[in-house]
Amino acid sequence: MKTRIGSLAVRFLGTFTIIFSSLQVTNAQTPGTAPVNPAFLQYIQARAHGKAVAKDGYGRGDIPTLVDYSYLKGRVPAGRLAPQALTSSYDLRTLGKVTPVKNQGAYGTCWTFASYGSLESALLTAETRDFSENNMANLHRFDNGYDDGGNYTMATAYLTRWSGPINESDDPYANGPGHSPSNLPPQKHVQEVLFLAAKTNALDNTALKQAVVNSGAIYVSMYSDFDTNNFYNAANHAFYYNGASNTDHAVAIIGWNDDYPATNFLQTPAGNGAFIVKNSWGTNWGDSGYFYCSYYDTKMCSGSSASFNNGAATTNYNSIYQYDPFGKVQSLGYGSTNAWAANIFTATNSDALHAVGFYTTDIDVDYEISVYVNLSQSTNPASGTLQANQTGSISDCGYHTVALTTPVTLVSGQTFSVVTKLVNSSYTFPLAIEYAYPGYCSGATSSPGQSFSSSSGSSWADLTTWDTTANACIKAYCGTGTAPQVTVVPAIADYDGDRISDPAIYNESTGIWLIKKSGSNYALTSTNYGGLGGSGYAAASADFDGDRIADPAVYQSANGNWNVLLSSANYFLVEKPALLGGSNFAAAPADFDGDRLADPAVYNTSSGYWVILLSSAGYVAVAMTHPLGGTGYSSCPADYDGDRVADPAIYNTSSGIWTVMLSSAGYASINIAQALGGAGYLPCPGDNDGDGLADPAVKSASGNEWIVMFSAGGYVPTTLTILFE
Repeated sequence: MKTRIGSLAVRFLGTFTIIFSSLQVTNAQTPGTAPVNPAFLQYIQARAHGKAVAKDGYGRGDIPTLVDYSYLKGRVPAGRLAPQALTSSYDLRTLGKVTPVKNQGAYGTCWTFASYGSLESALLTAETRDFSENNMANLHRFDNGYDDGGNYTMATAYLTRWSGPINESDDPYANGPGHSPSNLPPQKHVQEVLFLAAKTNALDNTALKQAVVNSGAIYVSMYSDFDTNNFYNAANHAFYYNGASNTDHAVAIIGWNDDYPATNFLQTPAGNGAFIVKNSWGTNWGDSGYFYCSYYDTKMCSGSSASFNNGAATTNYNSIYQYDPFGKVQSLGYGSTNAWAANIFTATNSDALHAVGFYTTDIDVDYEISVYVNLSQSTNPASGTLQANQTGSISDCGYHTVALTTPVTLVSGQTFSVVTKLVNSSYTFPLAIEYAYPGYCSGATSSPGQSFSSSSGSSWADLTTWDTTANACIKAYCGTGTAPQVTVVPAIADYDGDRISDPAIYNESTGIWLIKKSGSNYALTSTNYGGLGGSGYAAASADFDGDRIADPAVYQSANGNWNVLLSSANYFLVEKPALLGGSNFAAAPADFDGDRLADPAVYNTSSGYWVILLSSAGYVAVAMTHPLGGTGYSSCPADYDGDRVADPAIYNTSSGIWTVMLSSAGYASINIAQALGGAGYLPCPGDNDGDGLADPAVKSASGNEWIVMFSAGGYVPTTLTILFE
């Protein structure tokens, strides 16, 4: 075993040391553009005076996206979905995850209501918000006027450039066209929007359903002929359209019922089943503002949809560097699945670069981010000093923010570049760019020396040589020179089932997980698990389903919510509202009863009392009769004695002393003889050597230093440098 311990340490140190080389400049070939959406071209041709037509007194206004996302049809991120795990019916209203129905009136602003129907739902139940559709409709900057319609990509551009969301109370819908106050502060920083694939057939609903379960209501498009007697049964609030007209209305799916009778529709579809849909025509319409749309509807979800699943606190970053106020307008590529893009910025303040934002155009995309400072060549974004290099993967198409594991210090007036390499799984147009498109975003502008693209990473072309108005959709998020208060914490667990714990960290601000799996030679995996966690959530991974693979999980101490992705069900999300704990509690899950199932548990950070839901007793709550810990302690339960029953344990955050109640010794309390960690360290025990005994371990709160007391090596502290880059 000593040999194994030594080799393990060598594997850690050897695997996590990364050497980078500089990029050299030669010539770059010209990129090609992705096909424009045929439905968008039809919309441009058919648009009469640019005005969305109101029917039966209610406005429509959803317009096709300029980019054709049909290539995503039928494609699912690897290992994401579990059709057998979804319930036959689901309704966010029963979970308190839907904000009240609103009324757009006769204006073509449905797209703003559907966008906020999704974002407001994602924020529930932690907080209830009411955002201003009026502000988005007035200040989106695209060529369309207030009443001319829009889509979720326009909403994404408005939100990710931090123009909103604005409070409804600060800019109420009653203000109307052209009446929005300027310079209102955004209430959230939207750092991610997922673009969901269109359905391939009537029953291809799993991805859409999973998105609703994961994050709340989703933005979808439909054709909305409610004012004839052909498609809408007002008595049952049931809609089924079986024609070929283009979509014209945006709504929000908030649930489904697989058994909703086909006979409830005016025309009988081929089978049962319906989505539960939130409209924006007021509570006097439909079923208090809702309706049921048949799975067999030919236009509901026939195009791509969106999940506005992220609204972070505005304290996460203080400033943003960007050239793309219109967001992704088109996709570029060089005939292969990989390409490079870069933006060169000049720092306007002395602060720190904490995160990078960009679009992915495919599912299962690998990325590499490089940050250079003090560029020596204005036409070469890689000609400076390399300050950060980070790799990972993203499962979903859409807009994403990746937090840098090590922030980059910037000095006012200093040039710096953000270089992204994107490797798609299939689609050959990896780069998202903005440029002026007549009738859509003709106001887009650019200047030479801002944005670049490359087919190889070793030669660069200024995007203005492709189009004089083109920029790369890459944003840089900065702070005040220090990392956000809520940053990265260890989330060590056995994520690959090889009986050896995997080093992992979880960003409590962004919800990004970085895992180095021992079973794959500690290869790095980066993911947000489709929107698991983020601001207000703490990591709580454990084996909740008994398959000996840790399930990614988060705990929200504000209200006691637990969200678990079950590995045995292809990482299906289980949400347990107000299951256990709440304010002043921290998650402490472990297998306390020895049945191979982790028991949800919490630890009161003030009193030191523990409450455990024992899986072997039907998840009955059991409270410890005596406190263990309290103020100044962190919980760190694990199986320290090898009897396959977790031992309650605490860690003194000042002295580094560990106290463990050994289950094999009648839960007698013992102190680990040697202090491990202390101020500036976070506890992260796990079986790092595979001998069946948990090893006490700590991670530096602000660095890459990990100290492990390997049980198989006589509990001698071993310092490791583990780089998540």
